[in-house]
Formats: sequence, structure tokens, C-alpha cells
Amino acid sequence: MLKKFLAKFGKGAATVDLQFENRPYQIGEVVQGEVVIKGGEVDQQINQLAVQFMMTVRAKNGQSVSREVERIPLNGSFVISKKEEKRIPFNYRIPQALPLSRGPVSYYFDTHLDIEGGVDRTDIDYITIGASKEIQSIFHALSRLGFREKSTSGKLDQYGQEFEFFPTQLFADKVHELEIRFAYVEEGVKVWMEVECRSGYGKIEAKREFVLTKEIVENEDKLVSSFEKYIAEAVQQPELYKQPFTYPTYQPHHKGSMASGIGSMVGGLAMGVLGGMVLNELMDNLGVDEMLEDAAEAIGLDEENFDLAGMDFGDFFDEN
Repeated sequence: MLKKFLAKFGKGAATVDLQFENRPYQIGEVVQGEVVIKGGEVDQQINQLAVQFMMTVRAKNGQSVSREVERIPLNGSFVISKKEEKRIPFNYRIPQALPLSRGPVSYYFDTHLDIEGGVDRTDIDYITIGASKEIQSIFHALSRLGFREKSTSGKLDQYGQEFEFFPTQLFADKVHELEIRFAYVEEGVKVWMEVECRSGYGKIEAKREFVLTKEIVENEDKLVSSFEKYIAEAVQQPELYKQPFTYPTYQPHHKGSMASGIGSMVGGLAMGVLGGMVLNELMDNLGVDEMLEDAAEAIGLDEENFDLAGMDFGDFFDEN
């Protein structure tokens, strides 16, 4: 009798543990594992077993918000006997339009064991979501051209996720930075690339919008040549590339639909998960980073050695 009483308060109760290979996963990849439930000191009625896939977005001022990407029900009502061990298979495909794990964006699984008349048990497991094979190939091609991803890369806005790079070799004296977005299309990968060209004492922005076919994406040399060509054209005649980007239009869907977001644009699902109001508030806070970067450049600090995350600005940017 005492054991049943204590189990209601969690002592000697059943436990839950989600187990899967601890490694970075690509968007679109399937996470395979199992949920291990171990019975406690008494038999217990379980109402439900489910896993929530959660996304957290953090601003530089410390503000963060977590939202459910998807709820994965695994089992309905059942009894877990004293000292019994149950193993339930777990499979989850990571949505392709999710933002990648970067400084402001992280993910975790929240496994929830709903115990009848007792304290529910949970298990938190963090997971890193990296670029798909196609996007990894693009990042590698940019690296071969001497571009390095900035520490503040990966910001979110109403269109999706933006990746920022700075030059170290070939284009170091001609380009200030690249800002790039991607979307998966039938032909391959669509790219929106903004090139900040150096011009005298100022900058000129050139906007390039193009599709990299599957053949190009799968051939590293062709991929490098393509980016070198598009960037060189922008640098040589930036005034020819001033037209605004033609981003897809956001179409909201019902809650839980993996179609929420902007087509298959990388990070497009953030709008559907976070909601426009929350995303706009986070964008306002993330905008402080850009102010600091501009200030650093104005006083001559080297981009590669300028780390915003490690700097303490006291309460200068705190709200009153």
C-alpha cells in the first residue's frame, strides 16, 4: 500500500527513456530508435505515451521561445507491470523545410509518459539538425572559394532562414559578405543570393536568383564554377542586379500540418511553428547583432575575429 502511495508522487514509479543514435541528423532524414519504459515498484496504468518534437529560438538578449513542431503519439492506454520493461519503436522523419541548427535555433524531443493518478514522467533529448547533402555541397563549394560562415549566420525571418558568409581569399577585396537562402525545387536547388559588393568607401547590393540543377549540385567542380560565375558577374556590374527577390508567398495551414511554411524553402516552416507575432519579436531582438557588426566594421575590427557571443554589453540594450 505504501509503495502505491509513493508511486503516485513519483517515487518508485515507472520511468521513460527515448533512445536513438546521438549524432547530427540531416533535414529530411529519419530518426530511428526506441522508447524504453521500465516499471517501478508497483503496477501502473499508463494513459498515453507521446513524443513532442520541439524547436527553440533564442535572441541575443537571452529571450527565447519554444514551440511544438509536431506531436508523435506512440501508444494509447496500457498497464506497465512492476519491474517490467517495454520497448516501443520510434521513427520520425525530420521535416525538410525546418531551419538548420545554428546559434539561435535548437531542437529537442520531449517524451511524455502520462501515468494515471500519478506524476507524469518526461525525458528530454536534444538533437542537432544539419544541412541536407545538397546544401552541404553548396556550403563546401563556397568554402573552396574562400567564404566562411559568420558566427551570426542562421537568422530567421518571415521567409525562412538566411545564411551569411564573408570572403577570405578570392573575393576578399571585392565582396563584403554573401547572404544566401535556399529552396528545394523539382529541378534541384533554388538560390537567392545577395552580394554586398565593395565600392569605394561604400557598398552596393546585388541580388542574384538562380536554380542549380541536380547535375550541377552533384558535381563539385561545376558547383564551384557556378558560384564563382554568379558572384563575379555581380561584382563586375552590380547595378544590373537591383531587382527585388521573388520569394514564395507564405500560405498558413492547419496546426500540425508539415506543409506549413513557405514551400520547401530551408527554414520556411519557422513561420508556421512560431507564428508571425513571435517571429517578428525575435527578429527585432536579433537585429541588435547587425548593429554591432556594422559598428565593428566601422572601427576596423576583423570579421573573422569579432565574436558577438563572447562580448558583454551590460544593460546598454536592455529594455526600460
